[in-house]
Amino acid sequence: MELSHQVTTVAAPAQGLISRSAYNISLITLNSIQACISMLGLITNVINIKIFLAMRAFDDGVTLTLLLLSVSDLCVCFVAAGISMSAFLHSQETKWLTQIIFNADSTGQSQTSGFFFPVEPTYIAIVGHHTFQIFNLITILLTIYLAVARCLCVMYPFKFRNIITVRKTLLVSAIFFITSLGIRLPLITHSGVALKFDPRINSTRYKLWVHPNRETIKDALWIYVDSPVSVGAQITLSVCIVIMVKVLRAAADFRSKASAANDTETDRDDSKEKLTPKDARIIKQLFLVSSIFIICNTPKLLTFLTAAIEPDYDLGGRYQNLYQISVSVLVLFDTINSSLNMFVYYFYNAKFKSTLTNKTVRSR
Repeated sequence: MELSHQVTTVAAPAQGLISRSAYNISLITLNSIQACISMLGLITNVINIKIFLAMRAFDDGVTLTLLLLSVSDLCVCFVAAGISMSAFLHSQETKWLTQIIFNADSTGQSQTSGFFFPVEPTYIAIVGHHTFQIFNLITILLTIYLAVARCLCVMYPFKFRNIITVRKTLLVSAIFFITSLGIRLPLITHSGVALKFDPRINSTRYKLWVHPNRETIKDALWIYVDSPVSVGAQITLSVCIVIMVKVLRAAADFRSKASAANDTETDRDDSKEKLTPKDARIIKQLFLVSSIFIICNTPKLLTFLTAAIEPDYDLGGRYQNLYQISVSVLVLFDTINSSLNMFVYYFYNAKFKSTLTNKTVRSR
């Protein structure tokens, strides 16, 4: 991207708990890691999509759900890569501005030369975050849908065995996408980019503009959507994990007792004890996918709690440097959540593993 503009330094904003240099180093480090994780996620999810299509995903509701989850994860990783790039550009500007301010303080001269991007990187990052949240919410909803449906199948197999159908999955996924887009659309339409004067660099460039009502909309989404969805997902998947563990333990205990006694208790109407090896692998697969989500979602809950306690923990507040670093951490963990599922599928989905192995052998 072309660099331009001669600048005059202005007073820097309050640093809060994080100095400008520490803030810059933290952003570069976090976004370098995120860029690597994003590339891994792009590769793994492309593989997932190819394998699930080869497995005739549109003939089976569960496989189709996993395919759509991989598509959503691919979009998450793609947007995360763009956020990493914009954050890197922002950190470079911060580094340059810090150096200019330092030189001005050392020499007593208020004017110096510097180069800045013609489009404010913050705008690119904000648009990226809105897009990221759309697909990340789809990933969360699909994960909950799959986990809850499989839990119902395990608890009440005869009643809910065919709950995840192809038609129902397509309908639910369409609802998830429309809902996620509709939720973020007000924020997207209440901000944009315009040619404006930037006092930080004493020059004109394409800069973020924000509608006066945007903060109200953002706070409403935070209170009524982001926080409840994150907390609800954490609780729902935690309950599903507890149920899955109990079912697996009950099945293991039953097989152990039956083997020791050399006698199968066919008169017991306990569906949990009739768990097949295939069902056990599916439960382990969903257990790991849900566990990864819960681990990666925990920093988001801590950030929500901190923001609720400390009003200055926000953009424009005293602790905005720490807040922006925290946001980078959240995006990093969400990207990790969308990048690791291929390894779970490989070890706990026999059909996925065999299809991937066959394709790998044929390509040699």
